[in-house]
Amino acid sequence: FEGTALGRGVGEARTVFRRAYDRLKEEGLKEERVLLLDAWRVLEKARGDASSLAEVDAMMPRRVKRKRMRTDGETGAEVGWEEYFDYHFPDDRGAAASNLKILEMASKWKKLRESS
Repeated sequence: FEGTALGRGVGEARTVFRRAYDRLKEEGLKEERVLLLDAWRVLEKARGDASSLAEVDAMMPRRVKRKRMRTDGETGAEVGWEEYFDYHFPDDRGAAASNLKILEMASKWKKLRESS
């Protein structure tokens, strides 16, 4: 599988990674896509060239820390805020793109304000 004499080589591995990535994208499984991309990047570092590694790196998501309200499962009462990580993939631009653009602009504004 990883380009050994027993497997079909790196080309077949890339095909499998691409199919798996597309399937996970369809199902909306973000954390699993991150794990798959990490494994794919390891393969490209070991067996690929600079262009194939750059292609996988371009697919890597941006990790964003978010907060959500936690509720008690039994009573439904609000317990407090919970921090979690969300992932924004470059090829998932859609409705969330405008929200992400606002966050990017706010981040730039904050950095500019801190530097002056």
